[in-house]
Amino acid sequence: MEQRKKELEIVQHTQMNFLEIFLLEMVSRQPHGHEDLEIGLVLEGELRLYLESDCILLKPGDIYIINRYQVHALSAAGRKSLILAFQMDTEFYRRMNPSLERVRIESNIIHSGALHKTLHDDLMTCAMCYFQGADNYELRCASIMLDALYHLLSSAHCHRTSESEQRTARSNSARLNRITDFIAENYTQKISLQDIADREQITVCHASHFIRKMLGISFQDYLNNKRFEHAFRLIRNSDSSFNILDICLETGFSSSRYLNQMFEKKLGCTVKDYLRSEKEPVPVSPSLPADNYERKYEFEKAREKLAEVSDLV
Repeated sequence: MEQRKKELEIVQHTQMNFLEIFLLEMVSRQPHGHEDLEIGLVLEGELRLYLESDCILLKPGDIYIINRYQVHALSAAGRKSLILAFQMDTEFYRRMNPSLERVRIESNIIHSGALHKTLHDDLMTCAMCYFQGADNYELRCASIMLDALYHLLSSAHCHRTSESEQRTARSNSARLNRITDFIAENYTQKISLQDIADREQITVCHASHFIRKMLGISFQDYLNNKRFEHAFRLIRNSDSSFNILDICLETGFSSSRYLNQMFEKKLGCTVKDYLRSEKEPVPVSPSLPADNYERKYEFEKAREKLAEVSDLV
């Protein structure tokens, strides 16, 4: 069996050794987990955060925290959302106290209050410093984020997990990443739960229970979501001359009947009805995202955009 190289989502810390900051226009991000601690600030638009079994609607100004190996997904509640995301390698803080790498923050969402104001100010100040890149900005950013972590761990509800719990979370996150990556690479073809089980060297029953436990939906539902999201994007952006059978072939649906069933389930209409409806706005019913569709701002653009929105959140 082929040995997969990608056990966990790897965050490449290109600007600083242990800290990466992203300004992202987010449409959707499939379920995944990573080794870094992540803190995010919603700047524009509403964002759905799928965190384990919960779906949480975030609004501008809200702050979210994703623990190491905590499975999560993101999708914009409208056309898109703008988020400022901070991802910190464990080495950023574990050398001060090794047990810090096992801290789990239970207060994942911070809407308001004194802690929110402190974190908000720290995050915005750190981001502006990061994207401006002045002399010794790395030291300034590190000091700000350590201060933010101190306030977060001092004021939020959190605890230290056991080493066994940490190993289980890492293993589950790695397995889920392998499964969702495999689906993303092969959903246009005929794939089955047996394929997943064979790759993971587990039984079909185990694979089925694992996926439902980690995602809250079945393998087939997740696969259909993946195919639908691709088909929906193609149809929404197409002209009137497209061939629905070609879209079925490109997205993995075996026939137009199954594609229409998904449209009726998600949108309450057939493909033809949707095309007659001027295409926008048509609310897609909330469902676990199965696609990655986002745009990362380059440094100069990020600096300009942050200056534009800094007074609005």
